[in-house]
Amino acid sequence: MASLRSKTIKYPGAYGLNTVEDTLTDEATRFGLEVTNGVVDSAGKLVSRKDFILMTTGFSNTVKAMFVWRQKSGAEVILSAAGSSVYSGTTTLTPRWLGASNLNVQFAALGSNVFMAGVGLALTAMSEDLVTFPTIGAVGSNFFSTAVVLSAYGRIWAASDSTSNNHHTIWWSNLLDGTAFNTGDAGNIDLREAWPKGQDSVMALAAAFGRLFVFGRKSILLYTLPADNNPANMVLTDAVEDLGCIARDSVQVTDTGIYFLSDNGIYRIDKFGQTTSVMTTGQTSMLYNDDVLAQIAAETATNIRSGFYPTEGYYVLSFPTPNVAFCVHTRKLVPVVERPVATRWTNAGRPFYAFAFDKNGVWYSGGVNGVHQYSGYTPDGASNAYTLTWTGQWNPFEDESREKHAKHGTLVIKAASGQTGTFNWKMNYVSGTTRSVVLTCSAAEFAENPGLGNVSFPLGGSFLVIQPSVSFVINGSAVAIHQLRLYATPGAVKYG
Repeated sequence: MASLRSKTIKYPGAYGLNTVEDTLTDEATRFGLEVTNGVVDSAGKLVSRKDFILMTTGFSNTVKAMFVWRQKSGAEVILSAAGSSVYSGTTTLTPRWLGASNLNVQFAALGSNVFMAGVGLALTAMSEDLVTFPTIGAVGSNFFSTAVVLSAYGRIWAASDSTSNNHHTIWWSNLLDGTAFNTGDAGNIDLREAWPKGQDSVMALAAAFGRLFVFGRKSILLYTLPADNNPANMVLTDAVEDLGCIARDSVQVTDTGIYFLSDNGIYRIDKFGQTTSVMTTGQTSMLYNDDVLAQIAAETATNIRSGFYPTEGYYVLSFPTPNVAFCVHTRKLVPVVERPVATRWTNAGRPFYAFAFDKNGVWYSGGVNGVHQYSGYTPDGASNAYTLTWTGQWNPFEDESREKHAKHGTLVIKAASGQTGTFNWKMNYVSGTTRSVVLTCSAAEFAENPGLGNVSFPLGGSFLVIQPSVSFVINGSAVAIHQLRLYATPGAVKYG
């Protein structure tokens, strides 16, 4: 009688998504073909992400842009753009400014003003009078509407004037006065002679490391400012050709670099490699890039959003139409390939349209019916239900040439008593062979509630290769996956 053999998969999903390798190589069991609605914790385990709980009441529109307005007094005002208006607040959204239909606004703050820009909109500022929220226009500007606005180095920067079809000029305001574009040391720069391969269009601006980053549609320019930060004397330090940015709101400055979305995936400009070259790292999304490209094809570029959660170092890139977001763990690298771990997020009925982070450490998301807060593990209704899922690569169980007979499985998890889930397994690369079993965390094993325990279950079927998968609907408590053990008896060698 054949002896029972076991296969242990430690920390399933701890290295995040890997859709490049369908079959297991070099025993890299910590990857997943599917790693959904999870994050990797400080100990390296896959854990269910927190929920985004709706804070707003009595609001029927969808928030598609957010901004934390940090004012001179130290107070903060949460701004949201929905429909044709900009609102303040979280639990109640109060209209403060009427823009245009299908408002796709970008915010920037300088001094006592917050500036708002978007396609077809005149650059407009709101002052810190929190009673009336008065608005003023940019004075003396020789642009009519700008889709891109940035606050950096004591100035407001603007670009991409859709009204005059001028996508090659960057304007900057007078020092410390974001409303003045025709006085003092305000000025502009024409990029038509700077683009490395013919003409391009400004898609986004970013400021970091004492430099100005200009993201074109097909190229990137890097300007270095002088010691006095006067833009009139800034120098073109580097230019990258054949790599640009396709979505303004994909750009995020983080503590490890600048992330952005290009035609062929997610990239990062490294924080520590700026002296000789802009691009010192390769494609961030190389392990799951086919999935990223599929979402790009399914989404309109102006809908794409991103956010950064500095508490945990998450760069989240959202595609609201297909309801898919990628959570890039900027501070956790996959060994050997040296790329950040990434997981995939979904949110039934409530795609992520915007993100903001306040001084109290609260992370917000804009979406259906208002503002949502990243907090806890209890959905406030079926409309934002989510499921933690890990699906591994095809596993040969040490020897693909020999048939194995599946007998048993044990999952080591941390969860609450009564938590239910599902274990699925496919065999021999054929989807029609899928089998499943329901899992339940017993009161005895998980008495600490949540506690660490074993969930055992029967298996069946004969296979040359097997693909394990486990999922848990999150409703009340987090689930952390520690280990999976599979048991099978070896059978005859199969030739083929």
